[in-house]
Amino acid sequence: MIRTQLDLAQMTITEVWGLMIRNFCLMAILLLTLFASISLAPALDSSSMENNATTEEGTATASASVQGIWKATLGEKEIIMAVNQSAQSVFGLAKFEGDNPWNAALAGSLSANAVSFSLAAMEVEVLASTYISATLEDDTMTGFFIRSDSNGKASRGDFTAIMISPDTSSYTPAVVTTAPLPAVQTEQVSTEQKNEAPPKEEPTAVFEIASRFKDVTKLAKGINPNILPRMAPL
Repeated sequence: MIRTQLDLAQMTITEVWGLMIRNFCLMAILLLTLFASISLAPALDSSSMENNATTEEGTATASASVQGIWKATLGEKEIIMAVNQSAQSVFGLAKFEGDNPWNAALAGSLSANAVSFSLAAMEVEVLASTYISATLEDDTMTGFFIRSDSNGKASRGDFTAIMISPDTSSYTPAVVTTAPLPAVQTEQVSTEQKNEAPPKEEPTAVFEIASRFKDVTKLAKGINPNILPRMAPL
């Protein structure tokens, strides 16, 4: 009887320990699951934030535009640009209306908010090219320019621009006075004109008008007086 009670007591203790171990395992699993969910939450939040930032950046890139009329400065020189945009391509016209005004063609590209384009102009008798690199922020551009001309001169400076109108239809080119020919070319033209042979004069037809009156003295010159009839004496 006593042994039976001991056996029952041992079985009861074993069952209790087994039950405790099972409960502990379940608790450990629940704790691990809770910790895993807590650690995954920040990762999901950061991923969502990155996706939102990427979407916003893509939207900003798609909406970036340089279309319009801009008032810009190249160092100390002020110019006006009429810029058109097609996707990432940039093209248009520019002008300088100060001393020795000029008109220029404009071409370049836009990537995100980075703008780069070039101006090509005939400045008086010099062919000049200006490269511009700038950052677009709303209605302003800031950057730098590099200028080079056909005389071999080059310069670099700051570039700034502000949009004054989104509509380019009101743009008008600068009035440029045609420069006179250089002295060398003028002398060459004069020399060529001197070397040209004078035009030949066409002979003028001379018409003699016959008179109905005859000069008898001219007729008498060809007559021999010896054969003239003599007058008989009266």
